[in-house]
Amino acid sequence: MKMRLIGAGLLIGLGGGCGEEQVQTYEVPKQVPLVREPVKLVEAPLRLGFEADVPASWKELPGQGMRVVSYQIEGTEIDFYAIKLGMGDLTSNVNRWRGQIGLAEASAEAIAARVKPLTASGVPVAYVELYNPDVDKGILAAIIDEASTYWYFTAKGSVSELRAHSADIQRFINSIRFK
Repeated sequence: MKMRLIGAGLLIGLGGGCGEEQVQTYEVPKQVPLVREPVKLVEAPLRLGFEADVPASWKELPGQGMRVVSYQIEGTEIDFYAIKLGMGDLTSNVNRWRGQIGLAEASAEAIAARVKPLTASGVPVAYVELYNPDVDKGILAAIIDEASTYWYFTAKGSVSELRAHSADIQRFINSIRFK
């Protein structure tokens, strides 16, 4: 009996749902995709962390990658730039630069003997000039240990151009005032 009641209930329930189905239509406004205005990039002011007396024939360029700033020296192919790192070892850096211009590594003593002491904001500067006339390449570099930050100022170019601008580069290094 119980089964008959359940069966009858199912038939009534199914039978009641078999009415004619009516299709309804709706008008929905087309969805417009959300378009955001492009973000305008505002160039941040160049924050070098130092000031210096820049020769009139030099053009300051914004840094790229690790470079804080670069300088274009008029009428030359010299690539002069500054980077800032948390470490600085004179011997390994000088030997790396020597390798870049085709010179063999030198001992720490030989490197120390070639360092010209300069100062920037009262801070000692290790300045070196490396030349390889065989390939007409040179590097002038300064390492400044400024309160747990090492500044590297590096000029790369031909031997004749670097020699011609060595005095300007040294004056620039000596004029650096850290902020």
